[in-house]
Amino acid sequence: MKCVLDASMALSFVLADEFTVDSQRALATIAVDGALVPALWEFEVLNGLRSAERRGRISEAAMTNALHGLAGLRIETHRQSLDRPQILSLANRLDLSVYDASYAWVAMETNLPLATLDSRLGKAAAAAGIALV
Repeated sequence: MKCVLDASMALSFVLADEFTVDSQRALATIAVDGALVPALWEFEVLNGLRSAERRGRISEAAMTNALHGLAGLRIETHRQSLDRPQILSLANRLDLSVYDASYAWVAMETNLPLATLDSRLGKAAAAAGIALV
């Protein structure tokens, strides 16, 4: 089944020290069924890769390889118009950043499970009745 993919999980696919059993399970699901992401996902992933490169965790070449690897996955951007009041309400109710609430909102709107390694987002999503990968 397709899932909503957050940046923490996507980055774990390409940063060896963050790859977990949960990452492996999510990657297998996405390789077969694909994933849906909010529009901010690409910026978060790029920023995460840039931060990893700045901190010496990956080389510039590895960063480029990571981009190609992620581009090879069946990841599509959620194109439905944002319900800004609902996202703000969800962020307040779940005590999340608006960025994290956007992943929860896409999961709720599409009735898809959420793939995240962010423990705060995962706990909030589960509390809101969102299935996790």
